[in-house]
Amino acid sequence: MIRIGLAAAGLALTACAPVSLPERAATPTTRSVTLDEGGVQPSGTPLRIDFGRAQDGVIETMTRLQGAAPVEIARQTECGAGPVTAARWQNGLTLNFLDGDFRGWTMTGPGLSTPQGIFAGMARADMPDADFSGISPGTEFRAGGISGILDERGSEVRMIWAGTTCFQR
Repeated sequence: MIRIGLAAAGLALTACAPVSLPERAATPTTRSVTLDEGGVQPSGTPLRIDFGRAQDGVIETMTRLQGAAPVEIARQTECGAGPVTAARWQNGLTLNFLDGDFRGWTMTGPGLSTPQGIFAGMARADMPDADFSGISPGTEFRAGGISGILDERGSEVRMIWAGTTCFQR
C-alpha cells in the first residue's frame, strides 16, 4: 500500500515539474559518406553500400544519409552498358543502376569525396597521386579505381566517378 502511494506521489510531482524535451530537428540531418571504387562508405560504420545492391534499398538508404530524396530519377536508354536508371541528389551525387542493381556513381558537387580526398572543385595541383597520362590530353585522370574529368582549363576537377556511368561530357 505504501509503495503505491509513493509511486502516485512521484507521478504527481513529475506532472507538476517542467519537463524539457529535446527539440526536433526541422530537417533531417545528413550523414557524411565517402565515394569509392566499390560503392559508398557511410562514415562511422563498417556497413557499406556496395555495387550490386538492389536499387530500391540503395535509394532509400541514401535518402536517409543525404537527408533528402533524389531531385530526379531518370532512365537513360542510350548508354553503352544498357539502359541506366540514374537517381540524382541536389548536391551533385548521382547513383547509377543497371537492371535494378547499383552499378556506379558520379559526383559533380564539392560535398563528397573519395578515400584519396578527391572531390569536384579540387585543384589539379592538389592531386599528386592522380594519373593524367594516356588519357585524352590532360582532361581525364585516374586515381586508384576512381576516374574524373577536369574543367575546360584543365585546372580543377569537374566530375568524379566509379563503376557504370552514363553521362554527357
